[in-house]
Amino acid sequence: MAKLFFVGLDGAERSYRLQTHRPFTVGRDPGNDIILRDPKVSRHHAEIVFERGFFVLHDLASANGTYVNARRVRVAPLTHGIKLRMGNSHGRFSEELPTEADAPTDDPLAAVAAVAAASSTASSAPTFTANSGEVLVPTTQNRAYPFATQPHEQLSPDDLKKK
Repeated sequence: MAKLFFVGLDGAERSYRLQTHRPFTVGRDPGNDIILRDPKVSRHHAEIVFERGFFVLHDLASANGTYVNARRVRVAPLTHGIKLRMGNSHGRFSEELPTEADAPTDDPLAAVAAVAAASSTASSAPTFTANSGEVLVPTTQNRAYPFATQPHEQLSPDDLKKK
């Protein structure tokens, strides 16, 4: 289960459970899924979507930027323990194993088996190294495809032609 923890300007920490089937919006506007009451946070600051086995943070052209591990980003995959900053609000992303409380309660033995299965397969998740040298682990057992981009200056004229 993926969670996002944010500490607001009042010092209170709030947690938000992220779901894979829908995007989550972050911002000052009350219509967002995660509301940060911070004047330096844009009304529609960022969006978190699940793509290619990762939760990915997209900055929505916010005025003051979105920071992941102290670096300003427009798009960044979220991995366990990553630190976020939007305005003066700080947060962190956590990828936790399912607990018994998350499983259906009608069959307690099935819940224990599900937790055991998740913990035995979590360590076998494929990993890959990003261009920055950071090791990335997918948030689910879905296959992750590493990809890299090239700046336009490094492309030859033949690469730019349509095939």
